Formats: sequence, C-alpha cells, structure tokens
Amino acid sequence: MTIFCSKKLPKIKSVGDVFKEVRKKNNLTLFQASHLSHIPKKHLISLEKNQFQKLPSAKAHCIAYVRRYAKILKLDEKIITDEFIRQTDLNNYQPIHPHSGLKIRPLNSIILWTKRLAIGALSIVFFSYIGWQINGIMRPPTLIIFTPNEGYVTKQLSATIQGQTDAEISLTINGQKIRVNDKGQFEVEISLSKGVNTITISATKKHGKTSTLTRHVVATPTNNQVSYGSQQPN
Repeated sequence: MTIFCSKKLPKIKSVGDVFKEVRKKNNLTLFQASHLSHIPKKHLISLEKNQFQKLPSAKAHCIAYVRRYAKILKLDEKIITDEFIRQTDLNNYQPIHPHSGLKIRPLNSIILWTKRLAIGALSIVFFSYIGWQINGIMRPPTLIIFTPNEGYVTKQLSATIQGQTDAEISLTINGQKIRVNDKGQFEVEISLSKGVNTITISATKKHGKTSTLTRHVVATPTNNQVSYGSQQPN
C-alpha cells in the first residue's frame, strides 16, 4: 500500500512581489527606479502592490511599463510580461484612467449627469430672465434731460426741452402731457415768464413708478419784449 505524505507547495510569487524583491536586492529606491525607467512612481507602487487596476487603462501602457521595469531590473522581459498578462487577465480588469485617477463611469451615468447639468443651466437662464423682467417693472423709468441745463439763462421768453426716457412712458412737463416717440425721445418748446421759471419733467410707467427732474431757467428779456407769463407747453 502506497502512503502519500502531504507536502507544502511553495507559494507562487506575483509579478509585483518579484519586482519589489529584485529592486530591493539592487538597493534601488522607488524614486531611483522611477528615474531610471521613466515610469511615474505611483505606477511603480501599483505594480509592486499588485494593484493593477490603478494602472493606465490602455493595455499597451501596462505592458510597456512591465517590460521597461523588468529591463532595468535585469529580469527576463518576456517571462515577466507573460506572467503579468496571466495574473492580471487584462481583458477583464477594470482600469483607472492615469490622469484623472477616477474610475471610468458607465455611459448611462454620463448621460444622466449631462441631463442634470442641462436642466440646471436652463433653470438658471429662466429665473435670470424672470428676475430681469421683475426688475424692469419695479425700477423707475429712465429720464435724461439734454437741454436746458440747470440754471440756464436766456434772453428769450421760450425754451426748448429735449430729453430721453423709456419707450411707452407717460411724460408730462409742468403737468401737461408730452408726446414721446418710439425710441423714448422728446422735444418741446415752452413759454417762459420773466425771471426764474421752474420746469418739472415727470416720466411715469404703466405700473405707477415715476422719475422726476426739475430745471430752473432764468429769462432776462430786453425791455421791448413783452412777457406773457409762464405758459403750458404745446
């Protein structure tokens, strides 16, 4: 009768263990090995720790790193590369992009995030437009007087009022309504009385917001001119 004795089989070393062991025997630090092989230190660490999923996603990159590292450690490149391919099963492992350090996300997840970003952008545009419309309604209308300037002195008993406001605005000068063109521009001549004349220009929106400006014009007619007093604009 044959008696079989159990025998403990030696543990098969991984590619990473071989790299680490040989590097240390050659008294090389990871920094020195990275400098000699031109392989980033973080990828050498991943190789030695058998964390192959952290290597670049392209198979060519992985194999190139393994061959280059084997070469500077004076190992058989073909044997090491074949063993690396066998141990890692390159066709099935999930890689991490070398630059981003993030796992590649499924296409559905990318589409979902794209939709969310698009909805967020549209929401921002929509609420910005609503805010702009509300601000336009709530703020008083624009009102600019080009002539006359405040304190204007004239020898005539009339003055021309020129200015700019918003379109579709109700404009009055000293209480009398004045026509405004489709660009918000207006021009009207009013009569003056001798001395200081107060001219009040008001622009009112449909919703009641009003802007008012006042000009004081001094009329100093010659003695032969007749003052008819302050008259309403035509």
